[in-house]
This record gives sequence, structure tokens and C-alpha cells, in this order.
Amino acid sequence: MSRRPRGPPPPASGTSPFASLVRQLLDSLQSEEALRSEIISAAVSTEVEQGPVRRDGSVTLTFSQSPNDVTHYIKGKRSYADDTSGGFSDVYKCVLEKPGEPRAAVAVKAIRLGTSDATVLRNRGNKLRGEVHIWIRLNHPNVLKLHGIADGFAPLPALVSPWVENGTLTRYLGGAGRQMQKGHRIYILVKVAEALHYIHSKHIVHGDLTSSNILINDEGQPLISDFGLSSILEEYNETSYFKSNRPGSIRWVAPELLETLPKPTIRSDVYSYGCVILHTLSGKVPYSEMRDISVPVAKMNGIRPQRPTDLPIERTHWDLIKSCLNATPDNRPGLPDIIGFFRA
Repeated sequence: MSRRPRGPPPPASGTSPFASLVRQLLDSLQSEEALRSEIISAAVSTEVEQGPVRRDGSVTLTFSQSPNDVTHYIKGKRSYADDTSGGFSDVYKCVLEKPGEPRAAVAVKAIRLGTSDATVLRNRGNKLRGEVHIWIRLNHPNVLKLHGIADGFAPLPALVSPWVENGTLTRYLGGAGRQMQKGHRIYILVKVAEALHYIHSKHIVHGDLTSSNILINDEGQPLISDFGLSSILEEYNETSYFKSNRPGSIRWVAPELLETLPKPTIRSDVYSYGCVILHTLSGKVPYSEMRDISVPVAKMNGIRPQRPTDLPIERTHWDLIKSCLNATPDNRPGLPDIIGFFRA
């Protein structure tokens, strides 16, 4: 169906220039510069208690809103070879066998900590507890469900969610979805935007949206996952984007998050969503024309990713991407406007 040419949705008002830190950023690629103090911007308001570190190095966590402990119902532990976490977690494909319920394939994500220090374990346990509290109170068809937590996979409890056979959007675009028609690509983008808007309506900032934490189920529906998971990986009391995130995710991060000790915001999520638009419509990751090490410098200098040519992006969609990638956060469009743009 033909569409009238139209421009991207209008940005919010206001300006907020960000500092040029190219020299510091270049140094950080070697020294892993501390970049953010808290990825879960919406702090969980409920009071929780931290249990002791056990003799085996595992941590006991208690929750005021208790998630299901499904440890005893997890069977058939198998490592997942296509895990895209970049070595920061181990993903297992298991079977959940709960009495009175059908057997279900599940993904068990265990955080790889690389330390046995009790203080670090408690600190990261707090971050994990924050993510679990966020996750269990979300209910949206395009947000991945949390079945519960399970012990025995890592020092911290592992997160148990439904198994999604198609894997990540990144994997899908390079495989089964490579020949996907543009209409379905737009459908995926609308559903991701709706889920992200729902998350924001709950006063939650995702903080780490990339195509590698959007899953595609058997029906072709996208599911957003990994809310703030990267914050659990912070080293001691230092923060580091380069330590905590998967290799390549720098391509999705908003430039203002490359400043010292930033906090992700709804507007930085919109920037990352713009990168998801680019990837979904073209099959190319943002800044595919350059290596990872060059991307931060390009962002800090206001250089946008090149417009892909292999699978061309029409002008109005490219204008929308440019709006989402605006270097000034308040000049980026809101998600309701983006959804309306795609549905028009």
C-alpha cells in the first residue's frame, strides 16, 4: 500500500549539549573508563534483605515480592552455543517440570561474575534483585516473562524465562528472517516500540536496548528482555560501559551515555531504539562501516551511521532514524509519536 511522504515525528523541546571527551574515551578503550553508576534508573521502592555468602561462594537473596524459586523443577541442563552475552553470562536450555503444569522449555541465564569477593557478590546481588523486582511486575505481550529464579548455576541465582527458539533479533535478521518483507519488519518495530513505551509508563528505563536483547518467538513476535542486566556486571564500586556490556553494543548506546557517570533515560532508550530501526530495516548493525573501536569517537563527534544501501531504507524512515539519533536528547521524538508514524 502506497503512503504519502511524511516527515518524522517532532522532537521534544529543549537542548542539552554533551561534552566532548574523545581523549578520555580513547584512553578508556584500554583502561575501561568508568561510565555509569546505575543502569536501572527506576529504583525499586520495596525493602529487601541481603543474605550471607554461603561457603560454596553462592549468595542468598531474599525478596519482599518473592519470585518463584523453580530450582527443584529445572531438568536437562544444556549449554546454549548461540548465547550472545559476550562471555558475561551463561545461558542454558533446560526443561521446567512443575507439578500440574505442562513441561516447558526454558532459558536459564546465569551471571558470570569472575570473583569470589563477598562484598562484590553482595553488591551484584543487589543489582540482580533490582532487575528481578522490575521484571516480575511487568505484564505485556512483547516483554519476556520471568518464570522465576534457580540456584545451582552460578553464585547468584539464575533467571528463568521461556525458551525462545528463534533467539535474538540479531540472529533472526541474519538467518530465518533475512528475507522478511518490509511489512513484517515494520510490525516488529511497532511491537518493540509499544513494549518499550509500556516499560517507560512503569517508570522504568531499559538502559541497554539492542537487537541482541530483543527475542523473536515462533509467531514472529518480538520480546524485550534483559532490563538492566549489565549493571550486575559492574566491577566492585566502579562503573564501566566497556566492562559491563556485550561486545558491539556500543553501537546502540546514546552518545550522552559516553560521559562520565551518566544515567540512562527514556531519551537514551529512544536513541537505542533508533538503532534497532536501522538494523531491522536494513539488516545492518549501526555503524557497520567501521570497527567497534571507532564508533565511540564517531558518536562523540556527532557522526551518524551511514545510510545502508544493500537493503535501502526509504527516505521517511531514514529521517525518523536521524531524529531518534539526534545528539541532543530532548530533540528526539517520543515513542507514542514514533508508533503513530509507523501506523499512519
